[in-house]
This record gives sequence, C-alpha cells and structure tokens, in this order.
Amino acid sequence: MGGISGFLTNFSPFTNLFESILEKIPIKLPIPLEKMVSYVSYPRTGRHLQRYDNRGFRLVVGCIPYRYKKLEDQASSNEEEIEVLVISAQNGKGMLFPKGGWENDESMEDAAIRETLEEAGVLGIIECKLGKWSYKSKRQSIFHEGHMFPLLVKKELDLWPEKNIRERKWVTISKAREECPHLWMKEALEELVRRHVQPATDEKVN
Repeated sequence: MGGISGFLTNFSPFTNLFESILEKIPIKLPIPLEKMVSYVSYPRTGRHLQRYDNRGFRLVVGCIPYRYKKLEDQASSNEEEIEVLVISAQNGKGMLFPKGGWENDESMEDAAIRETLEEAGVLGIIECKLGKWSYKSKRQSIFHEGHMFPLLVKKELDLWPEKNIRERKWVTISKAREECPHLWMKEALEELVRRHVQPATDEKVN
C-alpha cells in the first residue's frame, strides 16, 4: 500500500511527523511531498524490482546531502563553508553517503531521494547528477554502477526508517574525505566541491 493513506495505516508513529512536514516546509521540492511520504511509508525490501544494466551491473543511486554554514573565522577557505551529511555503514566500517538500489517503478532522481530519506532522514532540493562510477562490492563481490546527486538539505527529520541502525553526522569536506572508505564516493564528493567551491586564489576579471 502506497501514498499517505498507506503510510498512516502502517506507520502510525510517523503520522504527526509527516503532517508537520507537509505544513511547514516552505520550499517547492522537486517532487510532490505526497509522493515523498509514500517512499518512506514502507521501506522497500528485496530486489525483485532492482534495475541492472546490459552488463549485469546492479544500478545504485544516492545523494551527497550538504548545507552551508556560517563561519566565525572569515579567513577560512570557501571549502570550509560547506558541510556534508554522512551515515554509518551497516558493517560499521567507516562513514558514507546514502545510496541504494534503483528500482523499475521509479526515476533515478526519485530513487536517490527515497534512499536518502530512508537512510539519512533528510529532505531537500536535488540537483544535477554528479556523475556515474563503476565499482565492485567487497561484501557481495558483484559489480555496480553508482549514480550520485547533490542534495541541498532543507529539513532534518527526527524519525526516519533507518534511525535505529545508522548514525548520521555533519562533517567538513576534509573530514568526509578521511572517513569515507569508498574511492568512487570520494570522487563524487570532489565533483560537488568543484561545482560549489571557488578557489581562494580566484580573482574577478574586469
């Protein structure tokens, strides 16, 4: 059962939370909030809808949630003005960005938003894709193609589907580089930095 009605029936502890979200978020998100609520109304299990490419690679999508912070030290580099949200890996080894399987009944962007809600419990504005990367899962020894998006966070939820199995925290770009064990995610992070951070040595050309 999907949509708000299914959500209220099956996950009543979240009812007040999402009613407040529907009322209070002052921005126009890229997809309707009703659709967003249906994503977290029943966290998906199994892989019967999982997408694979013509090579047999499992297709996964995710987001790098980020925000801008106010600095006390005005001499700090522009890179330090951005924080990213990382979550703990299920195996307890390192911190990473939310991601998961792209399924047949959703667009790539919808899947990325859903996974970010389920794993990190944040809402925001999804931006143009950072890129795609091929990698091999160490745990399952299968190949994946990963697609990552930036997500400018506008709302952090107090309750979300994986709250009890994951830690989340805001970190600096440099800290994320240290804590993330996956090279492909680090490359996605560098693309986000390239887009949003101007080099400190840049000067305006007249």
